Amino acid sequence: MLSLFKKKKPVFPSKFEEKELSDLQKLPYGVAAEIDLIGSPFRFHDARCFFDSYQEIIVSEIYRFNTSNPNPYIIDCGANMGLSVLFFAKNYPGSTIIAFEPEPPIYDVLEKNITSYKLQNVTAVKKAVWNSETTLEFYTDKGMGGSVENSFSNQAPVLVETVRLKDYLDKPVDFLKMDIEGSEYAVLVDCKDELKNIQNIFIEYHSYIRKEQHLEEILSMLKESGFRYHLRQSFSREKPFVDTLLACENMDMAINIFAYRSEH
Repeated sequence: MLSLFKKKKPVFPSKFEEKELSDLQKLPYGVAAEIDLIGSPFRFHDARCFFDSYQEIIVSEIYRFNTSNPNPYIIDCGANMGLSVLFFAKNYPGSTIIAFEPEPPIYDVLEKNITSYKLQNVTAVKKAVWNSETTLEFYTDKGMGGSVENSFSNQAPVLVETVRLKDYLDKPVDFLKMDIEGSEYAVLVDCKDELKNIQNIFIEYHSYIRKEQHLEEILSMLKESGFRYHLRQSFSREKPFVDTLLACENMDMAINIFAYRSEH
C-alpha cells in the first residue's frame, strides 16, 4: 500500500482508491470529476491527466527534496490542477508556496482544491511566468500542455497576463518547479543572475520540432550557477532516427532536469 506522507501508517490510497485510480486510466480525455484524497475531495479537469500526474507526483514523488529549513519557500510554475501544490503543502507543512497557473478553467480547479484542503500557506496566481510583465497569446491542449511558446492548429489563442519570475527570486528559494511548456529557456536566461538564490530546481525541458533546441544552454547555466544536475526522460521517441511521434502536436522530446546544490 502506498503512502503520500511517509507516515508509519499508510494514509493514501486505500484499496478502494487504488481501483478507482485504475479506472480513471480507462476514461477518455476531457472527463472532469473528483476523487477522495486523504479525506477531502480533489477535483480534476481531465481524468487521464490526473492519473498521469498522480503517478509522477504522488507515487514516484519526483518533487521530494531535502531541506533543513522548517519554513521552505517553494515556487510552483505551472501548478495545473494542484497535485504538486498538495504534495508540497502536506510534505512541507511550514512552507510558503506560490503557485502560478495561467489557464482560466484549470486555475479555477486549482483554486477549488486549495480551498478544499484549507491550504493557508498557498498563494495562487492566475498568470504565466515569463521574462517580463506583459500579455501573451496562450494555446492549450486543455490538459497538461498550455503554452505561450507552442501553438496548436485550428485553435484561436486566448490572452494571458504574465509575471517576471526574476522578481520572485530575490531571496532564498528552497525549491523552484518549472513545468511551463517551452518557456523555460527564455525565463531562465532572464533569471540567470538570481539562480544563486535557489537550492533545488526542477525543470521540464521541452523540445519543439520547428524551434531551436536549448537543452545545452540550460544545463550550462545551471552548472555555472553551482548546481549538479540529473536528467530523466519524460517523453521521447523510441527510435529517434526514424520515428516521427510527437506530443502536443509539435513536441519531439521532453527531459526532466533535477538540479541541486546538496551532495547526493
